[in-house]
Amino acid sequence: MEFFPQLFVSGLLTGSVYALMALGIVVIYKASGVFNFAHGSIVAFTAYLIWFYVVDLHLNPLFTVILTLLAIAAVAFLIQRFILYPLTGQPVLAAIVATLALAEIVAGFVTLFWPGPARTYPAFLPTGTILLGTVVISVEEIVNLLVCALALVVFMFFFQRSKLGLTMRGTAEDHQLARSEGVRVNRIFVLAWFIAIVMAAIGGFLMAFMHGVNQEPLIALGMKSLAVVILGGMESILGAVIGGLVIGVLEALGAGYLDPILGGGTEEVFPFAILLIVLLIKPYGLFGYKRIERV
Repeated sequence: MEFFPQLFVSGLLTGSVYALMALGIVVIYKASGVFNFAHGSIVAFTAYLIWFYVVDLHLNPLFTVILTLLAIAAVAFLIQRFILYPLTGQPVLAAIVATLALAEIVAGFVTLFWPGPARTYPAFLPTGTILLGTVVISVEEIVNLLVCALALVVFMFFFQRSKLGLTMRGTAEDHQLARSEGVRVNRIFVLAWFIAIVMAAIGGFLMAFMHGVNQEPLIALGMKSLAVVILGGMESILGAVIGGLVIGVLEALGAGYLDPILGGGTEEVFPFAILLIVLLIKPYGLFGYKRIERV
């Protein structure tokens, strides 16, 4: 029974990162109606890009943050302007396939520029462990939780209090009405992609700092966000947060109790098994909007 608290706490801490990255998918979907299947590849790309700035170019943290944000802004603009904007008015499937193609392009770009074995970040964040009763928590996990919580608070303040955030919310409700009010909808879409990629970059960096900069695990990490979004509801910010924590806990419990029986690998499969079950039972997710179409 003492094993359960350890798994539960570890799952919550990991789930906070899932929640943050899932939030990026929700932002894009709410703003433009596009479900981003390239999220995993973008997580890997941003993690490698930060490693390149820190290790290869030896930049200090401030310049690394500035250059990363500039690169993310450029990527967000290019995706919206040259991939999604030409698909405006086309079937939704076209945009979905476009994000799938984008995922392969980004993954290929990472393989081309950063081939070979996994990398590691320099140890500039605190390390160690903390004992809470029978639960052992690493300092890195606590840092992850604090960073994710801070990013979530900043995002919620921006989305609910700032003028630009309120404009984003209005645009998400009705694109045509927003255009009639003079809103530059395409710029809002670029902003949504920028925010989503920033979320991916933060989550990817936090997990890569703990486990190494390795493309395949980082892509898989980003793809788990899809399960989080489906569980919480594609339009729900609250659902992304709760879904991330739930997936993190269930993944940890599944790996802890089922791996000894099944021989391992449960952690990689469990989120997608949950996704399949949710789609069969409640396809709109826990907090998603159930749409009624009249023919």
